[in-house]
Amino acid sequence: EYCGVRIAASIAAATARDRVTNLFGQHVSPQVVERLMAEGASTGSDLRRVAVMFVDFRSFTAGARARSPQEVVDRLDGAFAVLVDILDRHGGIVNKFLGDGFLALFGAPLEASDAAHRAVAAGRDMLTAMDHINAQTSWPLRIGIGIHVGEVVAGNIGSPRRKEYTVIGDTVNFAARLEALNKDLGTQFLISAAVRDALGEECTDAVPRGEIPVRGYEHPVPVWQLG
Repeated sequence: EYCGVRIAASIAAATARDRVTNLFGQHVSPQVVERLMAEGASTGSDLRRVAVMFVDFRSFTAGARARSPQEVVDRLDGAFAVLVDILDRHGGIVNKFLGDGFLALFGAPLEASDAAHRAVAAGRDMLTAMDHINAQTSWPLRIGIGIHVGEVVAGNIGSPRRKEYTVIGDTVNFAARLEALNKDLGTQFLISAAVRDALGEECTDAVPRGEIPVRGYEHPVPVWQLG
């Protein structure tokens, strides 16, 4: 009977772990899954302050044309593995993979008062890591990073049969627009004024790019460059 109880308990634990993994994605590290289970992070919809990071590989499609499908997958997988490992170290999670990029969160589903600091530190490490990778390959990849911090609606969204944890709101949209601005400005790492303010005096290398017109926004917005 004791054995039966232990088996039932282990099945229940595995089921709970599977539920968390299905909700937050296969790309959430085992450590984060364990913390989510231990802390019982809110999976209902709520309003919370998070740092949203978009990362995109620049000119990836052009380089992929001259290579086999397997080469393309291997190159992208290798780069993703390095970047996701950096996210794990800084307490971020990949919320969605977007073809040749991804959306990452800091401060959700696990709260973090220093979300902006974590996101920027991760972004800096990502650029350093990509420089290191590119020095050893004939197919260098450039990434673009955009980070904004603000309130989002976070929760489980989808059909009754398939839900996933996601974030929606203007904070997410603006972070995506910031990342896209890298292409226009010839930069790799852009942050919003809200992120710059959150970093405070310890951030001495942020370069103001002035107020930039952003698609979907009535007035130009201040943008800062890092890296």
